[in-house]
Amino acid sequence: MPLASLVGQLALVLLASSSEAAAPPQPDACEAASPHITLTAENTAKAHVVCISPDVPLTFRFDAPLQPESVRLEERERFEDVAPGQQSLFLVPPENLEAGERFKVEVCFADNAAPKCASFLLLAHPGLGRSQVKVSREPRPVESCQEAEKAAQAETQQCREEVRQLRAERSVPEGLRGTIASGLLGKNGITIRDLSDSVTTPKENALMPYEVRSYRAEGRVAVEVWLENPGMEPWMAAGAVLRGPNGDVLKPMPLWQPEPILPGRAGTGEELRPRGRVVVEVLASAIEARGTYTLSLWDEDKKHTITLGNVTFP
Repeated sequence: MPLASLVGQLALVLLASSSEAAAPPQPDACEAASPHITLTAENTAKAHVVCISPDVPLTFRFDAPLQPESVRLEERERFEDVAPGQQSLFLVPPENLEAGERFKVEVCFADNAAPKCASFLLLAHPGLGRSQVKVSREPRPVESCQEAEKAAQAETQQCREEVRQLRAERSVPEGLRGTIASGLLGKNGITIRDLSDSVTTPKENALMPYEVRSYRAEGRVAVEVWLENPGMEPWMAAGAVLRGPNGDVLKPMPLWQPEPILPGRAGTGEELRPRGRVVVEVLASAIEARGTYTLSLWDEDKKHTITLGNVTFP
């Protein structure tokens, strides 16, 4: 496909009007869960939600030593590894996790401070599993407060940037005029990389990628995925995440999918097999989104997921 056509397609995707874009899904428990948990004497009965995903090892880091042999984990035999440390707990979730599965884990501390024990609810999610959670008891150390404040400031800044971008895009014209007016072209234009032959896909994927391209524009990157649906029901993306090699997560702006991807008909020719696309866009500076990422997509019930490995950007 000519480069001009690709740029034009991306411009239409990035600058689609709010009437064309699908409404963002409602935040779920994993989107609201924090990587910093504070325990108090008043909330000892509360099981704090911590999300887990297949192939994403999880480490709890505590601000006090654990009581030896105090870790209790439901269905412990299903986990590939459970390794308590002096002030940590390392878990490797099961590979055959199903979205929505729940496992309760309890730990107790070696000192006499309150709370004496803490409970966590491990909630299975196809893409938003945590790689690390820090747990502290009140009064919190100054360092922990500072880390939580930095994380909150970063999240707030990202939200402000997304709002600013969305407001700016609503006021610009469509097509190439809109791309120019939005400032997406910058000095280097929109660069494109064809990933169709380089992405990796597990056999458990609910849909099959047909074409994959990544884009980098001024202040953002995007992944465009064309998919074929071998299932029996139409498929519509409800969420996505890009996870880096160190477990760092890039949360996208609202996804763009023009319509559900219909299931293919067995025995029909390739020209009759329906295909559809999903575009995942992330705000990222020129030095961000470098390296190799894994893209995870899921539908509303989180049962039909897609994972693409070896995703890179121009």
